Amino acid sequence: MLAAVLLAEAAACGGDHRVDVASPDLLQLDADQVMVGVEHTMTRDGVRRAHLQADTAYFLQNGSVAHFRRYRIDFFDGAGDRRSTLTAVDGLYDMKSGDMTASDDVVVVDSTGGQRLLTSRLHFDASTDRLRGDTTFVLYRGRDTLRGRGFVTDPGLDTVRVTRPAAVSPPDTTAAGIPTRNP
Repeated sequence: MLAAVLLAEAAACGGDHRVDVASPDLLQLDADQVMVGVEHTMTRDGVRRAHLQADTAYFLQNGSVAHFRRYRIDFFDGAGDRRSTLTAVDGLYDMKSGDMTASDDVVVVDSTGGQRLLTSRLHFDASTDRLRGDTTFVLYRGRDTLRGRGFVTDPGLDTVRVTRPAAVSPPDTTAAGIPTRNP
């Protein structure tokens, strides 16, 4: 449909004007709008709560949900200090509620870098300011490694409630000291 509109516009303009058409892979997407290099700041009561950067965003005209690819979210506290950074390959953002779902190689690192949460999927509930997951996860916290299935935490990873803990152990030893891939 987008290609047809661009061709119609080119014909209406007349002459030999060159019209850039999206690549075939973008034309095959089920999206009305595609944006590349997206940044979005989320606020509550005039205070910055999160800042999102994404390689690509896909939007549907009739919906309020954006689909992000390869993105990063910095979470901030009420004073404007960064609490943590979340990175993921895929994500959905509900523009009405502020809720987000991250999936594929999800990593949350607290602002000091002392804690790292790895999982395949998590959900951010904007109304409660909580991250929660129902899949397996690994939390590296200082010298401890916590593994389990299901958790609820604040974005700063200060308070973590585990639904089904599996094990607490000394951290894995890898070249960097903290693994960067999901379990």
